[in-house]
Amino acid sequence: MGLITREQLIIILIRKVYYSERTMQHFGDISMDDFRDLYPRYPSIDDIDVLPEHYNMKIDLRQFINLSPYTCNESASFARLFNLFRSMGLRHLVIVNENNKVVGIVTRKDLAKFRKWRKQGSSGVQQLSFVGEAAQFADCCM
Repeated sequence: MGLITREQLIIILIRKVYYSERTMQHFGDISMDDFRDLYPRYPSIDDIDVLPEHYNMKIDLRQFINLSPYTCNESASFARLFNLFRSMGLRHLVIVNENNKVVGIVTRKDLAKFRKWRKQGSSGVQQLSFVGEAAQFADCCM
């Protein structure tokens, strides 16, 4: 199992880091600077222009994949997920089942819709819902 971000895939495609399986001819080149130079404003998927003659090319993603991403069991509480993101500074968290098979991914953007609260010895998480310009709070997942 491994993790690669959409931004990384977009840069790999823009830099044309693929090869022909038939001829083993490699195209494009990439370095860490290519990823750093575009951070945090990565190009959009709409900026990719793949030529028709490259449609059957392959990409070896092994050098780009994070082989040990943080994971969490699907039965974990929302509060646990929230704490993992906050304490570890995560951007993505892979959710696995009891057989360690991927069943989903939670992103920082998913959690940005929630706020943790603590009051008089109790704590919980509130979902933020925005109606017009005013934010309203709904109780969620203690």
